[in-house]
Amino acid sequence: MRVVISPDGRFGHVDGGETVFKLNAGVSGPSGGSGAGNLPAAEPTSPQRKPEGGGLISPWGEDNLFPQAVVKDMEKNTVLPAVLEQKTATMYGQGIAYGIIAGVDKSGAKQFEGQYVPEIEDFLEGSNVARYAFECLKDINIFGNAFPELILSKNRQKIVGIALQDAVWCRYGIPKNGVVDYVYLNANWHDGGSATDPVLTTKIPLIDPYYDAVGNLRARTDSFNYCYPLSIPSPDKALYQLVAWNSLRRSGWLDVAAAIPEFKKMLFKNQLSVKYLVEIHSSYWNCKYGEWDALPQEERTRLLSEELTTFNNVMSGTNGAGKTVMSTTYTDKLTGKEFSAFKITAIDDKLKDGIYIEDSQEASSHIYTAVGYAPALMGVSPGKGMGGGAGGGSEPRVLFSNFISTAQFHMDLVLEPLNLIARYNNWTVGGKPIRFKFLPPLVMTEATANTPSADPQQQSK
Repeated sequence: MRVVISPDGRFGHVDGGETVFKLNAGVSGPSGGSGAGNLPAAEPTSPQRKPEGGGLISPWGEDNLFPQAVVKDMEKNTVLPAVLEQKTATMYGQGIAYGIIAGVDKSGAKQFEGQYVPEIEDFLEGSNVARYAFECLKDINIFGNAFPELILSKNRQKIVGIALQDAVWCRYGIPKNGVVDYVYLNANWHDGGSATDPVLTTKIPLIDPYYDAVGNLRARTDSFNYCYPLSIPSPDKALYQLVAWNSLRRSGWLDVAAAIPEFKKMLFKNQLSVKYLVEIHSSYWNCKYGEWDALPQEERTRLLSEELTTFNNVMSGTNGAGKTVMSTTYTDKLTGKEFSAFKITAIDDKLKDGIYIEDSQEASSHIYTAVGYAPALMGVSPGKGMGGGAGGGSEPRVLFSNFISTAQFHMDLVLEPLNLIARYNNWTVGGKPIRFKFLPPLVMTEATANTPSADPQQQSK
C-alpha cells in the first residue's frame, strides 16, 4: 500500500483509500525555509450566498440562460462582435512564449529570457495551447468567465493536457461552506438540459484558484480531469462575474444599435413604392355615399377597395404619368363648412438626409467605450465625421500601447493555468521556474510594412 505525501508536507493520502489527510507538517527544513512554522494557520475566508433555484447547479441568470442571451444580442449587432474579436486578437499578439526570469533591468522590470524545452514543446503541440489561449481570452472578454480543464497523467505525476470548455455550456454547482466542488457541462441548457442527465451532462471537479491550487491538486485523487475557473472580478457577484460591457445590454444602447439598421432595411425595401401620403377627410364618405355608417361592413369594405384602387391607378406607375389630380371639395351637411376631400403629401426620401446616422454613431461610441477598445484601433472614428483613424498614425500607436499595458491582468489571468502546470510538472531551467507570457503584437509602421523579411520576434522586443 503506497502512501503519497505532497512535497510541501501539507497533504497526504493512501492509494486506494477514500480519505485525504491535511497534514500541515512541513518537510523542507526548519523555520526560515518552508517548514511548519511558515505554514499558514488558516485558509482564506469564503463567504457563501444563499443558493438560488435549488437542484445541483447555480443558475447563470434568472432562467439559467444568461450567456445564451448574451450571444443572441451580440449576433444582432454589427460592431460589438468585431470589436471583441479585435480586442482578443490584440491581447493574443504573436502568441504564447515560455522562458525564465533572468533578472531585472535598471527600472526594476523583469527580464524574460525565452527557452526551448522538448517536453514543453510536446505539451504545447499536443494540447494546441495556441487555440486554448485565444479561445480563453475571447470568453474572458465576452463573458468575464472562462473554464479551462486540466488533464492529469495516469500516474498523476504530470499535467499532460489543457482544454477550454465553452463558457456558454458551463454551470457552477451549489456552494458548500462557500466552496464550489464541481462545474457541470451541458450543451443543451437552452433545450431543457438538466444537471442530472447521465448522458448529456458531465461533472468536472473544481480547483479553487484562490489558494494553493498546486498543493490541493496534488492531494486529490477523485478524478483525472479538473476545471480551473477564471474570471474578471465584478462587484457583488459570488460565482458568475459580470463583464463591464454588459451595461450596453441593460442600458438599452445595444437595442438602439440593433433597431436602426432594421428600420433602414424597411425604409430601403419600401422607398420605391411609397411616394405619397393621401389623407381622406372623414366627411367624404357620407357626402359621396349617404349614411356611410349605416352601410353593411361588407359594402363599406368593397367601396373602400374600389376607391383605393382608383386612386392608386392615378398616383402610381407609368399609367399615372402626366395625369392631373383634382382636389375635390365638399360641403359638410351638418356644419355647412367646405372641406377638401383629399390631402396629398409627397414623402421625401429620408435616406438622402442620412436619417439616424448620428444616433447610430452615438450607439457605436457607447459600444467602444463599454468594451474598452479605442475606435481608432479599428480604423474608425465615431462621430459626425465617421472617417478613418483619427490623428494620423501616431495616435493609434499610442492608443495601442496604452491598451496593451493596461490589459496585462486579463492576459495574466489566461496564463494562470499554464503557470500552474509549470509548477505542478516542476518545469525549470537552471533551477529557475518556467513562466509563460504573451508576446506583444507587432506594431506596424511604414518602415516595417514595407519590409516583408523583417523578423517579427526582433521587432517585438
